[in-house]
Amino acid sequence: MSKDIENLKLAIQKKELGIERYSDQIKVLSDPKINALLEGILHNEVRHKAELEDHFNRLS
Repeated sequence: MSKDIENLKLAIQKKELGIERYSDQIKVLSDPKINALLEGILHNEVRHKAELEDHFNRLS
């Protein structure tokens, strides 16, 4: 089970980097269509991170 926890920690870190990356891209791009797509992806990343954190909390 410790391997599962380590994998969850790694996945959470990757989601945090994704959230940061998409947030930064939204700030620098001015195309509303692209930003709408990035905001959708960002929303999914935030939701996935929350799900991973829930799993982590249950296992630890």
